Amino acid sequence: NLAVHPDAQRHGIGGLLLGRAEQEARDAGLEVVRLYTNAWMHENLAYYARRGFRETSRTGDTGHDRVFLEKRLA
Repeated sequence: NLAVHPDAQRHGIGGLLLGRAEQEARDAGLEVVRLYTNAWMHENLAYYARRGFRETSRTGDTGHDRVFLEKRLA
């Protein structure tokens, strides 16, 4: 789970956290990072797209519309 307090957003913290998660995945020998977010979180969808994530599927689950994304690691 990745979250940055609203008061701390737009200072690069999310990018650092996401970069760390990607590096941990590479170090573990993984080729893909996967995540999901709520479909109503349009800012999140744009944020992840800018960082190379692609949507893979959508589901509705107990009142939550989830968007699943993945990024292939270099």
